[in-house]
Amino acid sequence: MFAELQQDEDELQRFRDLARCNDGVGSMVGLFFSEQLDDIARAKAICAKCPVREECFEGAVARREPWGVWGGQLFLNGKVLAFKRKRGRPPKNPQAQQIA
Repeated sequence: MFAELQQDEDELQRFRDLARCNDGVGSMVGLFFSEQLDDIARAKAICAKCPVREECFEGAVARREPWGVWGGQLFLNGKVLAFKRKRGRPPKNPQAQQIA
C-alpha cells in the first residue's frame, strides 16, 4: 500500500515538473483562470507545447473542473467550450460585423 502511494506521489511530481504552467511560484494561475479573451488565448498557447497536456485535460475531465484552461481547453461549468465570446450582446448581424 505504501509503495503504491509513493509511486502515485512520484508520478504526480513528474507531472508537475514537466507542466509548462508550473513556474514554482504560481504566478500564472491568474492567466489560466482569467475571463479575458487574450489571457485565455495565451494560456492555451502555453498548453499547446506542454508535454503533459493530454494528461492534464483527462484529469480535468475526470475531476469535473468547473472552469479555467486545462490541457489547452477552456472549461466553464464543468464543460469544454470551443471558444469564449466577448462580453456583452452578440451582434445582430454577424456577417455585417465581419465585412466592416
